Order: sequence, then C-alpha cells, then structure tokens
Amino acid sequence: MHTISVRALARRPAVAATVAALTATPVVAPAPASARATPVAEDGSLSTVVGGPAAHPRAAQRRTELRLEREAQERARVRAERRAEREAAEAAASRGEQVLALAAREAGDPYVYGAAGPDAFDCSGLTQYVFAQLGISLPHSSSAQAGVATRVSDPQLGDLVFFSDGGGVYHVAIYAGDGMVWHAPRTGDVVKLEAIWTSSVFYGRVL
Repeated sequence: MHTISVRALARRPAVAATVAALTATPVVAPAPASARATPVAEDGSLSTVVGGPAAHPRAAQRRTELRLEREAQERARVRAERRAEREAAEAAASRGEQVLALAAREAGDPYVYGAAGPDAFDCSGLTQYVFAQLGISLPHSSSAQAGVATRVSDPQLGDLVFFSDGGGVYHVAIYAGDGMVWHAPRTGDVVKLEAIWTSSVFYGRVL
C-alpha cells in the first residue's frame, strides 16, 4: 500500500470546499441588447430605441414647419396669380374704354374708300387710326387685321369685330358692348355707333 503524505491529506478539505462554493453560485447570462438601458440625451429626449434611432421631436416639428411654409407659399402664389389676372382684366377694360372714346371722337366723319383719317375713314382705316393712338400698329385692310388679331369667343369692349362671308372678311368694326359697334360703314355714310346686323361675325383682340 502506498503511503499518502500528510500534506496531501490536509489539502483535500480545502479543494472540496471550493468546488462546493462554485456549484452553489447561480450562473447569470448577459442581458440581450434589446433589454439594455436606452441612452438618454442631455436634453432628456431618447437618443435610441429598440432596433434603431428614435424619431427626434425637433425633427418632427421641423417637418411640420416646412409643410406649413410650403402651403403658405402656394397660397401666396395663387393669390398673386389671381391678382395679376384681375389687374390685367381691369387694364384691358380701361384700354377698351379708351378705344371706344377715341372712336366716338370720329363720329360723323365721312366714309372715304382708302382713307385713314384724321377727317375721313374707310372701315379698316378707322380701326387703324384709333389703335395707332394707343401705340398699336395695324395694317390697313380688314382681312389683314383679322390675321394679326387673336380670335376670342368672349368679346370685350374695344375688341375688333370681323364681318365675313364665303369670300372671307369684308368689313371690320370696334365692339362697343351689347351687340353694338363703332365703324365706318360704306360710301355715302359716316362713322357711327350701330347694332351688329348679322351673325356672320367673329371677334379678335389686339389690346
């Protein structure tokens, strides 16, 4: 039989005590990343959330501010467009009234073929003379004036009225509203205000 040393026997109780202590201590696994504490920014807002960055309240507020700003800009644009349209319509109406006033000054002047004022006119000579005083140059021909005018379906004061038949435009006058025109009618007649006598007309704008 082998002899066990006194020192070895003395170590056995200490080893047994160490093993007993290790087996009695519970093993704790590390907490998953999703359960760890969420860092908090200096201003008290959450800097992260589970799975990614948190939506910062200031960013959401900024998005709202930008949306409201865009909406305000769009409203301002629409108002500006409407104001420009209204001012253009008012200016056109004012110019139309000027055209009628200028045409009315020539009332009673005789019709003379080929004349363009200041004391006698043919139809296109009258329109040419009147519009020239507003800085608008027109050719001396009713058909040529029809070619430079913008055709419209809603005649306004001062628009041109073109009379046509199967052969084209044969007469031009100035629209005075309510189915009336200023014009130089024919040989033996004078510049006057008269009702439109036919439906074979179309309207053109040069203002």
